[in-house]
Amino acid sequence: MNHSIEKNVTKKICFLGSALSRRDPRIFWRQGRSLASAGYDATFIVSDSETDDSEDGVRTISSGFSTSSRIKRMLYSKKYLYKKALQINADIYQVSEPELIPLGLKLKRIGKKVIYDAREDYPRMIFEKDYIPKVLRKPISSMLEKYMCKSLKKFDAVFSVTPHIVEYIKKIWECREVHLVTNYPIVDKDFHLSFDEYDNRGNILCYIGNAYRASRQEITFKALEKISGIKYIIAGRIQNDYKSELVILPYWKRLEFIDGIEKEGLEKLYSHVSIGNSIRDFSDSGAPKGSLGVIKIFEYMEAALPIICTNIELWKDIVDKYKCGIYVNPNNSDEIGEALLYLTEHKEEAYQMGQNGRRAVLEEYNWENQANRYIGVINKVLIS
Repeated sequence: MNHSIEKNVTKKICFLGSALSRRDPRIFWRQGRSLASAGYDATFIVSDSETDDSEDGVRTISSGFSTSSRIKRMLYSKKYLYKKALQINADIYQVSEPELIPLGLKLKRIGKKVIYDAREDYPRMIFEKDYIPKVLRKPISSMLEKYMCKSLKKFDAVFSVTPHIVEYIKKIWECREVHLVTNYPIVDKDFHLSFDEYDNRGNILCYIGNAYRASRQEITFKALEKISGIKYIIAGRIQNDYKSELVILPYWKRLEFIDGIEKEGLEKLYSHVSIGNSIRDFSDSGAPKGSLGVIKIFEYMEAALPIICTNIELWKDIVDKYKCGIYVNPNNSDEIGEALLYLTEHKEEAYQMGQNGRRAVLEEYNWENQANRYIGVINKVLIS
């Protein structure tokens, strides 16, 4: 992985994670590995009890604290992460979760440089959380927004994954150093998929990643119930409350569900599916234009798969520009069914959509461009 940034082997960058996994797609596979390849000392401290390890130049260290309780994690993980963070004595610390903002502020008070990575629009995401009673979502969202607005001004820089969040943080929260760094794929430039190879895969729809209620799986199920000859695979996690609703639906028995999937398994899965599902209802998320932070849509494109996605502005623009898929109303099973039938009955066109999507990633939507931008901001914070 090559970068235009001059290597600096003396500076330490430390990521802190509370609920994040040690192989987090954004922190470990993108930001951490890019920093390491550019010559930085990159460390990721996570809240688990696994053995410390190192891969691709990124050290992953356990805080020694792990719990399955969301409340206990939010209350106690900061103490253990802070202790380990001081031992690292990094030049820059990065936090990516609202619950770790107090930890970031604590590090600021002792003179450390701290950046915040706003991976999602967290105040608006409160409205999508099933575990929070509906009556409490609005006041909690409001309190979180006020807290983040007040706190993030004290950080040395803020990143986000999509334009509307960047502009919102700049304008409403009045943070000056806000930068767009998206979750585009790490491209395998040697990959090539022929039409014969694609055609031989059959008709296999996949949904990769965490399935929240906003992914409207029940609507896709309803569409598929009326269609024969299409296999559907969900590979990832499904929220427990949502899963309990899905398993009683008739289509669940036809679904292939892979409960969690590692990088190697994901690569294998991409090698035999034919359509990528990136349907998500953004109506409760406060993001009417959509988000560039949804990794799966770009990973499908990188894998040369035609996509079915939501008809929101950001994604429509991509599909219209590159002719790489079909956008639909996420709550209309007839539209979803028609899109699926079209892609399965017009294989050559579906294949070309996949090729167009891959070209889009090679030209525009790739992590290498984002990595140089990210490291450029890191350098700016170091000398500020």
